[in-house]
Amino acid sequence: MTIMNGRTLNEMSSGERHDMVSLVVDALESVAEDADGRGDHQSARNAIYLACSIRGCEIETSTDMLRAAEILLEQGISYVASLSERFNGVSDEVDDIDAPLAQPLRRLH
Repeated sequence: MTIMNGRTLNEMSSGERHDMVSLVVDALESVAEDADGRGDHQSARNAIYLACSIRGCEIETSTDMLRAAEILLEQGISYVASLSERFNGVSDEVDDIDAPLAQPLRRLH
């Protein structure tokens, strides 16, 4: 069994950092597309804005910028998880004819 230990961006190689940024940005763009398709335009915009902020970080420059990039990446991962969970819950309720009517979801801005 392999144990995975998290590493900071500072501990990663340049290629690993770029791969991490690409992974999170791609995931944010994907949930933005999904949110837009569901009519949740504010969540779509928030995901795109966060993706643009992450993409704009100069992750090769300084330790301060690496820490800022780490925080943005953490926020991006959390936002993807939150939207995915919310959308999966909505899909499950729509698929279940016998499910009780749910309260409308509050929109996060």
